[in-house]
Amino acid sequence: MSTKFLKRYVLSSDNHEFVGRIYDLSIVAMHFNSYDDLAKHADCKYAYDVDYALSMLTRRVESLNMVGGMLWPAGMPKDFKEFPVSRYEWLNISADVFLTRSISLVDCAIILVNEVLECGLSVESCTMANLKKKVVPKPIFDQLRMMLDGQGHLRKERNGRVHHGAERGFSSDDQMFRTGALFEHRFGGARGSNGRPLPVKRFFREGLIELQREFNGVMRTVVKQLDHLYDLLYPEFESRFSPKFRSGPFARRDVE
Repeated sequence: MSTKFLKRYVLSSDNHEFVGRIYDLSIVAMHFNSYDDLAKHADCKYAYDVDYALSMLTRRVESLNMVGGMLWPAGMPKDFKEFPVSRYEWLNISADVFLTRSISLVDCAIILVNEVLECGLSVESCTMANLKKKVVPKPIFDQLRMMLDGQGHLRKERNGRVHHGAERGFSSDDQMFRTGALFEHRFGGARGSNGRPLPVKRFFREGLIELQREFNGVMRTVVKQLDHLYDLLYPEFESRFSPKFRSGPFARRDVE
């Protein structure tokens, strides 16, 4: 396995024009004391609901930078015996967070599409199967389907880890790594049959780099996929918001 750290890919969640447009409109919430008051105005309610769904998605994107921080640590503990987890557990936790949060990006994207297209599904009912029963433009549905299909191997691993107790290997000798990391964490270190310290640091580095490689690849793909989804959703949003706004009380009207 390679032992050279990769360059970290940092995600940005708000570069697209669609995101900026929704965020600009979100200021509408400051003019009302409650959601019930806001919901009396169709344009305000629509903008608020879309912003809420979009914010869930962008926050989830940004949260993956936390995973990046775990995979590109700025500094390592001097003594893992005093650290809350072992090196092996560090990688396991990083993998769990990476899988669950990256998988949920498509789930959040489905919720956003539901709000923009006013499909009327509850958050709990926002699935591809239920969305297919609604009037959804084919390019948008196909984009979601492509995003979902692209997560196939990740979803399979996530399900195996979360529901079936499956674990992935992180090094060229995972059994030795797991044992060595446990002894390092609990007793300060371990030696092999040859009397030499187990190469726990090397195994840990191997695992980090493998996760770094997977993280960078998935995140580059996700950003491109979301940008294309936003391209498709932007005109759909405007075609619904503009008529609501023009007929609402906040539209500018010419005074003769």
